[in-house]
Amino acid sequence: MKASVIQLEAGVPSLPSTTVRRSMEYLALYRKYRPATFEDVVGQSHVTSTLAREVAEGRVAHAYLFTGPRGTGKTTTARILAKALNCANLGADGSPDATCDSCVAIAEGSSFDVMELDAASHNSVDDIRDLRNRVSTMASAEGSRRVYILDEAHMLSNAAGNALLKTLEEPPEMVHFVLATTEPYKLLDTIRSRAQRFDFHPVPTDKVAAHLSRIAELEGYKTDTAALLRIARHATGSVRDSLSLLEQVAALGEGSVTPQGVRRALGLAGLDAMTRLAGAIAARDAKSGLELVAELTADGVDLRRFIAEAVGFFRGVFLSHYAPNVAEIADEPEEVIEAWRAASVEMAPTDVLRAVDLLGEALIRLREGREERLMAEMAMIKLARPEFSTDAEALTSRLDRLERKVATGAPRESHTPKHQATSSQVKPDESAPAESGAPSKKPPPTPEPTTKTASDETVGEIEDDTTTADVSEDSEDAGDKPETSPLPGSEPLIPTEPPPERATAQFSLNELKAVWPGLYGSLRDLLGARRWALFREAVPTAVEHGAIIFQVPYDFHREQLTNDPAVASIVATNAGDLLGGAVEVRFQVAPTAVSTDDDESDDEENLIEDSGSEPPDPTTLLQQELGATVIEETEGE
Repeated sequence: MKASVIQLEAGVPSLPSTTVRRSMEYLALYRKYRPATFEDVVGQSHVTSTLAREVAEGRVAHAYLFTGPRGTGKTTTARILAKALNCANLGADGSPDATCDSCVAIAEGSSFDVMELDAASHNSVDDIRDLRNRVSTMASAEGSRRVYILDEAHMLSNAAGNALLKTLEEPPEMVHFVLATTEPYKLLDTIRSRAQRFDFHPVPTDKVAAHLSRIAELEGYKTDTAALLRIARHATGSVRDSLSLLEQVAALGEGSVTPQGVRRALGLAGLDAMTRLAGAIAARDAKSGLELVAELTADGVDLRRFIAEAVGFFRGVFLSHYAPNVAEIADEPEEVIEAWRAASVEMAPTDVLRAVDLLGEALIRLREGREERLMAEMAMIKLARPEFSTDAEALTSRLDRLERKVATGAPRESHTPKHQATSSQVKPDESAPAESGAPSKKPPPTPEPTTKTASDETVGEIEDDTTTADVSEDSEDAGDKPETSPLPGSEPLIPTEPPPERATAQFSLNELKAVWPGLYGSLRDLLGARRWALFREAVPTAVEHGAIIFQVPYDFHREQLTNDPAVASIVATNAGDLLGGAVEVRFQVAPTAVSTDDDESDDEENLIEDSGSEPPDPTTLLQQELGATVIEETEGE
């Protein structure tokens, strides 16, 4: 059987030779273009050059340990080593010719000189005992060397590993062992010390993309450089995974490989989704974050993969904060680097770190089997509204945001219902009555009912002190002299406007149900255990003029929830942020529910009324309560 060698243009490393059969079934790309010589292995020159030199100089070790991530060429290199040890036309550089009968037999898997075992299914002592018998009793052809390749060697049990030690340490003269594993730390120390170790590294993105380009050209695919780079990055250094992805995308695009096809095949979100997410977090816009999740879900994007990509994106944003030369330390295209830098301008470092932590926690929960969209929506709300969280990272994020505003002199947002308007928003003509000393008879504005935590009060005090200091400095710079000076230790009287009232939200019951999963999930941590135990029984059943009507099973729940204004305030604030306006919350008892107080009073009255009456007839009770039927009446003896 003859083998055909594929020759490429000068300066480009040759691709592996393949044995062509007339009636060969279809082979996957990673099998069809499996490297056949040391030069064909991609990105592992530190291993292949050493092995080739050892073969050429006749200093081959009796045992090797190949370690590294999946798809980096461990088993393939072991087979090439076996070819080199048995090649009839070995080159001067120690590389096999891949055309002799021995090399062809090893490539086809029909050679008796190469025994490949999977340690995952041959990990018992009996399997190792059988291997030892083969090593000691079976002799290979004259002048050839027998190579045993033990794949996934870390799956060996301790007893099987100990049984292999003696054979591994002193094998017969013409026998060599190659152990391949992705987790070398699981191997026994005694095994690792008896083998010569080679570490296979993840292949760089540019080398994987160049390899994909050569394969695509041979297969006749129409490719785009950006698409190949995206496939290479998604493969994370695995050549085998990149070839599988290339084949999948080419099949979807009917021989065309484009960035859009890569997104469709892999369920990826685009760079614009990441920039929108960063903008929503920076603007504290929970609604935009939830809309982004809804759009990605409608487009068929894998939310788990989106969250994982978001973690990587915010890692790049964090690097942009502290590494001016981020383009030199990150293997990403220029547009991604620019997106990182743009997001780093909008987001504070504390917000970026908090985003990485919260998205990482959401990813862990998704691996536990949680509902993907709910976890993504909860993460969006926590990221965009840190005041809803009581953890230290949320407080740090809010303080850092306040310091950035003070440093830049930016006014506070008016859409946030928890804060009053700052003094910097007061117009000069409105402050004139106070400066002239005329007393203001305007009653102070009634603040919206809100639930303040300790962190909220701390932030409020800092903001008030900061804005007061700003106004005092402005008045001194302008040369204004108030008629009365404030008492020592007291704050100056500064006229303030009432906070702008939010328009009543206009929404339907279906729109409420659309945001209900995210709202329901975010309220659990905010309400606390006691309030949540009561509110969890509430079900939104109607909407009336911007008011949400919740039904509860018992009057006890209605009284407890109605008498606690913090519950309605928290629910109304969160619902208003999601629905875009002021929302009112009401609780009522479900129509089928019976008041517990009425039950107790009725029971007492019945006891009083029945105390002097005769006991009921048992037969009558059975007929009334259980629907019994009298079959036969007999007189007692």
